[in-house]
Amino acid sequence: MIERDTSKKHIQQVDYIRAIASLAVALFHLGGKALPVLKYGWLGVHMFFLLSGFIICWSIPADYTWKMSGRFIGKRITRIEPPYIISIGLVIMMNFIVLSHYKPDWLNIICHFAYLNSFLEKPYLSPVYWTLGVEFQFYLFVALCFPWLKSKYGLWLLLILCIVPVFVKIPGGLLLGVFPVFGLGILYYLYLKKITDINIALFLGVLIFFCCIHTVGWLPAGMAFVTLLLLTAPLKSYAMVSFFSKISFSLYLTHDIVGSRLVVFMGTKLPKNVLFKGLEFLTGIVVSILFAYLFYLVIEKPFFKLSKRISYTPISED
Repeated sequence: MIERDTSKKHIQQVDYIRAIASLAVALFHLGGKALPVLKYGWLGVHMFFLLSGFIICWSIPADYTWKMSGRFIGKRITRIEPPYIISIGLVIMMNFIVLSHYKPDWLNIICHFAYLNSFLEKPYLSPVYWTLGVEFQFYLFVALCFPWLKSKYGLWLLLILCIVPVFVKIPGGLLLGVFPVFGLGILYYLYLKKITDINIALFLGVLIFFCCIHTVGWLPAGMAFVTLLLLTAPLKSYAMVSFFSKISFSLYLTHDIVGSRLVVFMGTKLPKNVLFKGLEFLTGIVVSILFAYLFYLVIEKPFFKLSKRISYTPISED
């Protein structure tokens, strides 16, 4: 039987991945699409997917049972949903300010609250929201399947779920379509917890990596592999990395609402040359970071602390 791990140490590598992924996506949306390196910033999404596969499993008690699923989902909703809903309010408010004849599609907006847009093929108000829908699907999966994942049949379940999208076409925005990326993170968790040994982990890792290539493509699969290497690297703590890690979710949520719109607005007022394009881009990212920090302090941080107060029901050990 696996004993409960009561000493969850902070994993420094996670800070690097969160910081890099959020900045990459933000830079991409703020104008990086036209730049040689930053045009690949969208791959930060797959860094987050692999990280979630690992860190969500890592944060759960080893003696987790289905009786704890309500607590698990409650913690995730408390942590994620309020900042997400408030960001939706910011989008709507910004649309009213910028677009003089804006008429909100309230049914579409309501669908956002339950992450139904991907299932109903309705557009999201922000280009990053679809990934939150995938993440929430993953939370539901973990809540239901984690006891199986850490059992002796867990590796088979993991492999099957990674192979299915290779042979079955999955609509975009659904967890199963990108599950192999999450699967690499889950496999790393199973290895660290000694649920599998190094030889089996490497063998399955190669199989899941090829599933990643088939389902999401070479570039996302390659970024998933790089993320996995970052998780294993001996990285030191730095204040700047810690800062961007802390505001990563807030930056991810709000950069397009604030920064992208500011860049577009400046583009309509300033001369269209390289110098002013650079000024627009730099202003957009600086304002996005400052706004994200404020959003973190006022909105995200209080709900993060509140989620920590939701504890898992202790399991008696006879």
